[in-house]
Amino acid sequence: MELLKTEGVVLKRTKVGDNDVILTIFSREKGLIQASVRGARSLKSRMSAGSALFTYAEFVLKPGRTMYSVSSAEPKESFYQLATNIERLAFATYIADLTAFCVREEGGDERLFSILLNTLYLFANSARDLRLVKCVYELKLLDCIGLAPELSGCVRCGDVSEIDYLSPAEGGLLCRSCKRAEDMVRPLDEQSLIAMRYILYSDDKRAFAFSAGEQVTKMLEDHIEAFVRTHIDRDFYSLTYLNTILGKDEKLR
Repeated sequence: MELLKTEGVVLKRTKVGDNDVILTIFSREKGLIQASVRGARSLKSRMSAGSALFTYAEFVLKPGRTMYSVSSAEPKESFYQLATNIERLAFATYIADLTAFCVREEGGDERLFSILLNTLYLFANSARDLRLVKCVYELKLLDCIGLAPELSGCVRCGDVSEIDYLSPAEGGLLCRSCKRAEDMVRPLDEQSLIAMRYILYSDDKRAFAFSAGEQVTKMLEDHIEAFVRTHIDRDFYSLTYLNTILGKDEKLR
């Protein structure tokens, strides 16, 4: 069968036997791919660098009956700095888990792939507030998969004034007049709304240059996490772990 040559990022690495691993790869052209690597855990393996977690590499893959096997993996960027800091590693692990759950098999996404690379670079190297980097990635991912919140006006009447609430269940903003007693809503202040609109509607690279104070950052975290939890039907242990490291009141499950 014809070999597949593709650029990809290793999102997950699962041990198999003594020396083998199965990689979950986000391929620029093919979306989510499972691929086995024989002997990858051996120190002498020529595959060890290209199959490391978070590595951005050019892969040559051989199709098999149930999954691909990796014929070669030439690293382009290792993001090795992530392994030297537990907080940076926790941010990257959550983002990798979220991406692996949301990306479709055989469905490449050039835009999301580029956003992911930028995010991993910032997690590994940037002095910026990594909580904001996480917020930007989550909102951009939701946009890429068609689940972004409606932020232009009230989802019920379209009004752009008196916007006081964000409703994850309704998919966006609610004005004061349209809010019902039974609605599960979150109060939304003006600065947080401006920040969310900037992130969502800005150029993908420019959005990461965004900065905010502690209060707005915390509000963004809470609003975006609530939206992700509502619209992506998965509890991520890696998010629970990250929030525990950050000192949030959340127990590991």
